[in-house]
Amino acid sequence: MNTGESSTGPVLIGLRDAGVLAGGVHPTTVRRWTKAGLLQAFQVGPRLIKVDRAEVLALKRPLVEDGAK
Repeated sequence: MNTGESSTGPVLIGLRDAGVLAGGVHPTTVRRWTKAGLLQAFQVGPRLIKVDRAEVLALKRPLVEDGAK
């Protein structure tokens, strides 16, 4: 799997790989994120859906608790 940005556009990954990259969520959860507008989905062929790897990584952010510096 290519981990960098392609010179021709985003690196697209399948829903299963996106779920693993997002911390082990189910592909159905990734599909829900696309329907909610959290991730942009790309249809590749008649049935295959892919998402931008960089967008999946951007969903991961550190948890900041109240009072933390």
